[in-house]
Amino acid sequence: MDEKKYRVVIAEDEKLIAGNIAKHIEAENPRFKVCGIYSNGEDALNAIKQQPPDVVFTDISMPVMTGLELASEIYHNMNNIKCVIISGYAEFEYAREAIRYGVTDYLLKPVDIEELHRVLKSLELSLTDIYENARTEGDHESALTPEEIVTLVEEYVKNNYSGDLDLNTIALKLGFSSSYLTKIFNKVENIPPSKYIRNYRMGIAKQLMNDKGMTLQQIASAVGYNDQFHFSRSFKQTVGMSPTEYRETLK
Repeated sequence: MDEKKYRVVIAEDEKLIAGNIAKHIEAENPRFKVCGIYSNGEDALNAIKQQPPDVVFTDISMPVMTGLELASEIYHNMNNIKCVIISGYAEFEYAREAIRYGVTDYLLKPVDIEELHRVLKSLELSLTDIYENARTEGDHESALTPEEIVTLVEEYVKNNYSGDLDLNTIALKLGFSSSYLTKIFNKVENIPPSKYIRNYRMGIAKQLMNDKGMTLQQIASAVGYNDQFHFSRSFKQTVGMSPTEYRETLK
């Protein structure tokens, strides 16, 4: 049986550096395949939502959306994806800060080949363990139809949207692998489960906006966001305007 290839997305605004990193990733460990290179975090995030990779290598300093913002989005909505930060020495403290977003590892520029080899080996061991565990779920997964599985996910979201909710948590609670849930949900609903979770939460937030006694911080917390900035960003991405702007339309 052929070894599974792990899909990699690179977010790096310097084209030559991005190409060089991609070349070395595939040369150092052939189990990793670079499937996309993007020059800013927003383009990378859009691609990741459409077809989630196994690993994201992201520079910290990028236009439109920084690497830290990208790592935060992945952590809050798709934290089954491994994330590796690439930074210059002057940004080292920011790279360390990214650990709170579940970042797996970080590399300093210029990327040292031995360090890259170490990071890839660590990723390979972790991903192999995840996929081997997922394969043991096959009998359970085949016992339900895709529509029934999606219904379970949606019910779980409706009952737990105000808490610390992510795809890994849902997968663990329902007894599936996160990669399997993503594939099934995309097939049935035509959107990734992470987007469904965000849309559902923002729908509840819009309802809560009618309660003039609730602050935006209270609304954010009520729909599972401890970080008001992240809530505001997610709200604007979903609704098309900031929470404050939306509330103004309700007067």
